[in-house]
Amino acid sequence: MEYALRQIIGLTLWWSEGTKSRRDKRWKKAVSYPVEITNTDPAIVKIFLAFLRNDVGINESRLKVQLQIHADNNQKDCEEFWSKVTQIPKLRFHKTIIRPIGNKPGKTMGTCKIRYHDKKTYNIVTNGLNQLLRQLNSGV
Repeated sequence: MEYALRQIIGLTLWWSEGTKSRRDKRWKKAVSYPVEITNTDPAIVKIFLAFLRNDVGINESRLKVQLQIHADNNQKDCEEFWSKVTQIPKLRFHKTIIRPIGNKPGKTMGTCKIRYHDKKTYNIVTNGLNQLLRQLNSGV
């Protein structure tokens, strides 16, 4: 995928689907700087990871995954599936969240959250998004 297109898609995915900066409830003055998205679609997850790895230049060892599955999903199968999709070893998966059996079809492999916490990376992504929005709004 072309660099500029992947960058636009990656920034847009984070803007629409991503977790933004927030106060950490565990500590009074702490702020969290997550660069995360959560989705069930492997294609969306792969594109966002390609954006982080190729365009942002993250430290791969700090990249984590957390799954949310239903009680009737096979946890091992879901973890193996998302490990292959993300190319992230299961050792870097946070504890899988298991919810009661749901009634939404099509989520047989659960929901995958890509987790990366780093203020510098958060600022790179935020600044990239702001620059993209300025470019788009300058022609309006």
